[in-house]
Amino acid sequence: MFISMKIKNFRSIIETMVSMTYEEGKAPNGYKDLPRWAFLEDKAERLVPCLAIYGANAGGKSNIIKAFLAFDHLLKFGTGDAFEPFLKNGAVPVFDSNLLISDNETTYFESKIVLNGSIFTYGVEYSEKKIVHEFLNEGRDDDNRPIFEIKDSELIHFSKVSSATYKEKDLKEFLRVECSDKDGLQNRTFLYLMGTKYPALNKNIADVLEFFLKSVFISLNNQIPAGLGMKMLEDALKNQGQKETAFDKLQKITTKLDFGIERLEIDRTKLEQDAAGEYQLQINPLEGGPIGVRREGPEAFAEYLYSYHKNDEQKEVRFNFNRESMGTQIAFGVLGSILAALEKGGLVLIDELDRSLHSLVFQQIVQMFTNKRYNTQNAQLIFTAHNTDLLDADILRISEIDFVNKTKKKGTTIQRLVEFSDVRNVTNFRKRYLSGEFDGIPFPYL
Repeated sequence: MFISMKIKNFRSIIETMVSMTYEEGKAPNGYKDLPRWAFLEDKAERLVPCLAIYGANAGGKSNIIKAFLAFDHLLKFGTGDAFEPFLKNGAVPVFDSNLLISDNETTYFESKIVLNGSIFTYGVEYSEKKIVHEFLNEGRDDDNRPIFEIKDSELIHFSKVSSATYKEKDLKEFLRVECSDKDGLQNRTFLYLMGTKYPALNKNIADVLEFFLKSVFISLNNQIPAGLGMKMLEDALKNQGQKETAFDKLQKITTKLDFGIERLEIDRTKLEQDAAGEYQLQINPLEGGPIGVRREGPEAFAEYLYSYHKNDEQKEVRFNFNRESMGTQIAFGVLGSILAALEKGGLVLIDELDRSLHSLVFQQIVQMFTNKRYNTQNAQLIFTAHNTDLLDADILRISEIDFVNKTKKKGTTIQRLVEFSDVRNVTNFRKRYLSGEFDGIPFPYL
């Protein structure tokens, strides 16, 4: 499960922390018998299933989600495109930190997760051209046990990685050849390359990498195509050994959300090959394209999604799903990614989750993570939103709501609702938020 992400010097963020720790002291009375999760519990930590991020336009909410995307890009592909430092009048600001080893033009991410009862902390500090510091530790802050650490392209800690067959000199050669440029500067992450090329060398490295690669899904602007959502759910069901198909599961949930859809249907069209052996895909500009192309041996099929509605005579009328409302299409794609996480566990991050969704549909989607009946695998959701009806819906607890503010001096900062005085779970969050008590709101006037 995901615990926290520390972010320094990225876009509008000088320094802030995204945390999903349960911060309400003792557990609620009778929490084990409640229909909703007060927190998800591992041997090492109590963590919340949801984190809603509210704030004014241009406050930096999207930059928080983008920070996770940059972290993902850095992990897989190295420095360069992942480097987007905080800019003020065209310059990178100076801020005190003992983590800035080489210069002030570095970004720093530090992610904490819990796997199999152990806490792992992975940190990486980098500039546009090099990784200055990378490390992976196991244990809490007061009991940190290094698995590996690299500073200025030199291995500092490596005893947990080296072995009788893969010695110190081999690790250093791996760092020089696989993780560094021609000048000897590290520009690719050791975690990713070691975890993909030599996963058997250290189980902790392999497990942490697998979490970041396979258990985290990120969507900007809530743009998840229907085909992608269904493919994610299909893979999750297959991995869990479920017999129910992704299509059947999505159809069942979609009809429950009252979009006026009686049922859904997948139509498969075999694709023909041209003289060059390329498959020819015909797209009707009015109807739109397929939701995906599936290959079966030498053949390929385009899959089109259709929805059925009843007319005044109670007869079914078929529509290409691309002709459904934007909200219906968005909900279908979102549900695929969310149901996939609920099936296997993991973390979903969605920017503007409420985009084009009715308030009640939005609330139902969020509630799937807090509901014990749906969330049986410790899945977690982080999302940004503007729809404040959720704050009155008795769905989120005070540990599950963040407010984002941005100032010229501090950049984008996060304050959790639980940190405010005189706030309890029975409080009317929405009214107090809109009154400006928690900040994170605009002050428009015309």
